[in-house]
Amino acid sequence: MPVDVGAFSAMARQEFMQGKQAAENRVMPAAYDRFTTKIPSTTRVETHLYMSNLPRLREFKGYSPGQRLTVSPYTVENVEYRIGPVSVRKTDLDDDQIGGYLLTVKGLPEQGKKDIGYRTLDHLAAGASKPCFDGTNFIADSHTIGSGDNQMTADNAGNDGAAHKILALNLSNPTIKPIIFQDREALSELKDDSRDALSEKVKEIEYWADCRFGLAYGFWWDAVLLTITDTPTLPELQGHIKDIINRFRTFTLPKGADVDSTMKVHENWVPAPDNFLLLCNLQLAELLRTVQKSELIAAGTSGATVTNTYRDVFDYLPTSSLDS
Repeated sequence: MPVDVGAFSAMARQEFMQGKQAAENRVMPAAYDRFTTKIPSTTRVETHLYMSNLPRLREFKGYSPGQRLTVSPYTVENVEYRIGPVSVRKTDLDDDQIGGYLLTVKGLPEQGKKDIGYRTLDHLAAGASKPCFDGTNFIADSHTIGSGDNQMTADNAGNDGAAHKILALNLSNPTIKPIIFQDREALSELKDDSRDALSEKVKEIEYWADCRFGLAYGFWWDAVLLTITDTPTLPELQGHIKDIINRFRTFTLPKGADVDSTMKVHENWVPAPDNFLLLCNLQLAELLRTVQKSELIAAGTSGATVTNTYRDVFDYLPTSSLDS
């Protein structure tokens, strides 16, 4: 039976186009919902207030001086975003036998959803250069509300020159997560100017989608950034995880009164996969997975092993936002 060359060619082009779409659909940002608090927004700029802490219990000796409550404003602006526009000649649309152009442009809103995720992850990764609620950078050596250093470094014994990052998140606060997503206008459906007079005149149609949102940080004491020089061995990586856990336990809340003793934010925190998340650059992911899942860890080069005390203590999430 003779083959209809035209039909075969159209089918081949359609399969290739669908394959391209399938390949692009597989590219997804790391899952960010676990560490993001979504807050509805009703205006161009939102102001969030951090209230000073209450004074602690102390012995009453006939008179107790009052403590004035104060607030620290944190202003977050909503930003306009657009994906597109992409333009297509009307004659190309008319002559398209496999719907490839429309199939492509209809993917704009879906790509926009992914890019919101990438924007969120990039914002988190940029915490060392962007301010949080107390005016200091989200990741910094010191902070003005509460006390602590959530910026760490480590230099391993190896000498491969590789740079790695772990951004550890403490998710024990059920109300405010490390990232705040301020939702002003949800991503629109696909828009076009096909009914516009100019579009008719130039025989070209543009497609796009819009949204508006703001990105902010939660509390700095729920994040620790570790910058690593040289790829760690498994025992070295275990040591880094231990150091991160211990660093979280040093952070203190601001005092309600000068005479109060300090309160450690994470004093009763027990690390577990549902409240301890390690974001990492892509090249460190397999090492973290090994520490997360292995019962035994190699100790040195002699073949000896030791019990892995950090098995199932954390969850991990590779993201390209932390790649160098």
